Amino acid sequence: MPDGGSAKAGFPDGGAGALYDSIQRVFSLPDGMRLFVCHDYGPGSRAIAWETTIGAQKEENIHVGGGTSRDDFIRMRTERDAQLSMPALIIPSLQVNIHMGVVPRDDDGSMSRKLSLNRP
Repeated sequence: MPDGGSAKAGFPDGGAGALYDSIQRVFSLPDGMRLFVCHDYGPGSRAIAWETTIGAQKEENIHVGGGTSRDDFIRMRTERDAQLSMPALIIPSLQVNIHMGVVPRDDDGSMSRKLSLNRP
């Protein structure tokens, strides 16, 4: 959401520059296009929201709106990311993504939290 800014950029093959470039591709879409946000934290006790627009993001996003330059974004995101801890659910989230949306299970059927490092 615009008042939430942007996500961490320290994932493999990622980085603040790649994130900025990706955001700029999204910003090339029509201003009225609706965006459905996958999660929202309701900053400042704001009610949880799930929808915004390209135009709102371009104008109001606290990290990249209002014409923020690539260099300024990279500096801000890099400094901010260095202060953040690893997200609490990153390991299970990556595990499900690696398995294409399927939650891995042990032989007894219980959910598993193992990560395969040898997966092609």
